[in-house]
Amino acid sequence: MPCQGYRGKQMSTRYVRIAAMAAAVTFAASCSGGQNPDDSMQTPAFPDTNVPVAETLDGRLAQAQVAALGRGADVSIAVLDRSSDKYLDVAGDQQIETASVAKLFIAEDLLHQDARGERPITDDDRTLMAAMLESSDDTAANLLWDEVGGQEVITRVAERYALTATTPPWDGMWWNTETTTHDLVTFYNGVLDDSDQLGPERVEQFVEYLRQSTPEGTDGYDQRFGLPEALFGESVIGVKQGWMCCVEDKWIHLSTGIVGDDNRYIIAIGSREDVQYTDEDSFYPDTSFTDAVDDESALHARDTVTGVTQILFPSGSIDDWAAASTTADSVMPEASGP
Repeated sequence: MPCQGYRGKQMSTRYVRIAAMAAAVTFAASCSGGQNPDDSMQTPAFPDTNVPVAETLDGRLAQAQVAALGRGADVSIAVLDRSSDKYLDVAGDQQIETASVAKLFIAEDLLHQDARGERPITDDDRTLMAAMLESSDDTAANLLWDEVGGQEVITRVAERYALTATTPPWDGMWWNTETTTHDLVTFYNGVLDDSDQLGPERVEQFVEYLRQSTPEGTDGYDQRFGLPEALFGESVIGVKQGWMCCVEDKWIHLSTGIVGDDNRYIIAIGSREDVQYTDEDSFYPDTSFTDAVDDESALHARDTVTGVTQILFPSGSIDDWAAASTTADSVMPEASGP
């Protein structure tokens, strides 16, 4: 990623390098005990196809959480069937930095102001919104963030959609906004229900931006992880992805979106994963200075989110949830605080 401002709670360069070297030494020591050096370089397939998946989605949610832990990742997941109002989550109230998912809130605030005649959207705004949401363009987000008032955007959107666990960034940078997967599902559902009275045309445009998500971000980062790659059986998907490193020595990845031509399903997956390398000479992929396009630890973290999604929906489609309702399904609850 080109240098576009600090992304994440940054550590000093000296600390980053020392921590990376210590992590690499620890990893090497744990893998070297009498093994063939080539064997230590092998990463087991994920998910493990030899492990039977649970028949119900609530069971697979638990499986996905445990499987991710085995890869050094803490995941939070929330899913909603808007047709039946059935909702499930695991660690859905666990806060996580939004990274580029905060761009959803920037776009909604622009649409909100336009709907009320407070600040009409210009053609330039639309161009920037398309780049920001479709290709996760950071420069476009920076410009729009400043234009609509910076972190006040988060406060306004959180109030309008009752996102009580969504908080403005500690440093005023949009990528350090914090939220939960529950709040993200609540937000998407509110937009689709037009609870903020944006109007059908604006809601449709918002969804269309997400459906036009590009395979790669503006910086070349692979945006297909998670929902786009795992839900191969779904023909209509609108997503907003997020990623950055390093926050407390961890990769942050989010895969969120709306599935179905009728926008029936909403899914939000968040992951905090330990930075992992097989090469002891590697250093942390600080995304304020590097795009991490070919970074080994980034690939591992993306594969975790994709694998988690595959565990949830092994057929590549969400239809199996609708066909197998369980007693664990619950009605979409009110937004919960951290």
